[in-house]
Amino acid sequence: MDPVVLFFLLGLVARLLRSDLRLPEAMYEGLSIYLLLAIGLKGGVELAKHPLLPLLPQLGGAVLLGIVLPLLAYPVLRRIGSFAKPDAASIAAHYGSVSMVTFAVATAYLLERNITHEQYMPLFVVFMEVPGIVVGILLARMGSGGTIQWPTLAHEVFLGRSVVLLAGGLIIGWFAGPDALQ
Repeated sequence: MDPVVLFFLLGLVARLLRSDLRLPEAMYEGLSIYLLLAIGLKGGVELAKHPLLPLLPQLGGAVLLGIVLPLLAYPVLRRIGSFAKPDAASIAAHYGSVSMVTFAVATAYLLERNITHEQYMPLFVVFMEVPGIVVGILLARMGSGGTIQWPTLAHEVFLGRSVVLLAGGLIIGWFAGPDALQ
């Protein structure tokens, strides 16, 4: 079994057993930045090898999933799970976006087993992340009595660290192309 998957399982077991195992905050921060940039960069390089137009229907599907999944999860979490509105909205947003750790583990799993897959998949991560976050925030703020400040919301979503690093890496990889990164 791939070591990445085994480390993922170690973290899961440690958490379930309530271990005090934690990465130092600076190390966690550095690894997060590296992982987000690397995934975006790899996706951008692979995207440079393919024409963008045929990918548009798939990108539309990723955006649609990023919107629909939180909208489906939210009422289930509120009614059946009896979660408070902010908790249900944040969990629903996670269903619409993509876990970077899960994405990295799944990619490592496919590579380990020589299972072919499209190398530009990080592009879809970016296109699911943004609508998932937006819908989650909207669900949390709906009915709170205040109006939604769209410019503030757009800034919060599109200039959040994960979106900037993923999208930035993707764009850099796309413009640089495979030859520049060798």
